Amino acid sequence: MAVLGSMAMASLPSYADDETFGLPNAPGREELLAFCGACHSMKLVVQQGLTRQSWEETLIWMYEEQEMPRLEPEEEKLVLDYLAKYVGPEAQKERLQERGILP
Repeated sequence: MAVLGSMAMASLPSYADDETFGLPNAPGREELLAFCGACHSMKLVVQQGLTRQSWEETLIWMYEEQEMPRLEPEEEKLVLDYLAKYVGPEAQKERLQERGILP
């Protein structure tokens, strides 16, 4: 799905000037932008479409292998909740369907 996601994102010019890549303004977004956006473009984050478990594994990998500073437990939960709800496989599928990229 990540390959499809990256192809789809490349064809969405409306996101070109949006640093949040259409992420809803909901609890956790500011933390996501601050923590993930410190090193990554939100385009990279949005195109992943991972499950909550995969996001958790990615975060652990970032801590252990990339020396990312650990988030406070409340912040980590907020970011993971946001990612699971708005950047998970179903949310990604809905975004692509809204734009006519997927049926």
